[in-house]
Amino acid sequence: MNNEPKISVVIPTYDKAQYLGEAIESVLNQTYKNIEIIIIDDGSKDNTQEVVKSFNDPRILYIWQSNQGEVVARNRGIQESNGKYIAFLDSDDLWLKEKLQKQVDFMEKSKEIGLLGTGCYEIANNGKILGQKRFSSSNNVLQKKLIKFNPFIHTSVMIRKNVFDKVSWYNKNFQESQDYELWLRIAKNYKIANLPELLVKKRYYKEGLSSAKDKQQLYFALEVKKAAIRRGQYSRWCYLYVLKSWIFMKMPFFMRKIIRKRLLKKKFYN
Repeated sequence: MNNEPKISVVIPTYDKAQYLGEAIESVLNQTYKNIEIIIIDDGSKDNTQEVVKSFNDPRILYIWQSNQGEVVARNRGIQESNGKYIAFLDSDDLWLKEKLQKQVDFMEKSKEIGLLGTGCYEIANNGKILGQKRFSSSNNVLQKKLIKFNPFIHTSVMIRKNVFDKVSWYNKNFQESQDYELWLRIAKNYKIANLPELLVKKRYYKEGLSSAKDKQQLYFALEVKKAAIRRGQYSRWCYLYVLKSWIFMKMPFFMRKIIRKRLLKKKFYN
């Protein structure tokens, strides 16, 4: 009898003890139970370890490492995983209880899908629902939209573990947009999809992004697009999307915020 878990849940964390317990509970409360939970503590200075130890569940593996950044922590989680599927959860986000069941059911029926996301609720620090976000479900649509923007919620994705054998892990050379860069490499080799259901709660902080941080994220997203075109994944005319992203990055911060709000009202992501 095979006692290995079917799903490995990887939770990288750094000084998020105030939210981590609730995140772990949202995994333990899943209707799908054949899981392991791998918590990579990236050198936290708060009481993260005590929070994890308060859960007396043999499915939880706690690993502490010196602070090396989220990419190294995620890659460590992949390395330690035993499941057929890997699901990633940010330590300040939450899953609805049927999230894993719905995804594993879909992946078992759709063998060609390498990456599967879901829709999400956007929540404030205190858990209050601020809004919601859904992306297209169709592989064909997603493949076209990937060169324009990132149509996946990181904390929602499930990936077949053997996908990493083909495309490798998160790229440490990207200080931001590591997820976007990985999705593009996966999409070059596999079909991709989203479930339309809202199955995760992603936390957004009241203070939001700083101008400098926002610009840094835009810069690396631009580099991700250029890399995809250079390796032949998209036609050279798609450099127009790179140019568009560059112009957007050069705009004043307040203008970028206004444009994003208007695009969201028009349901740009769908």
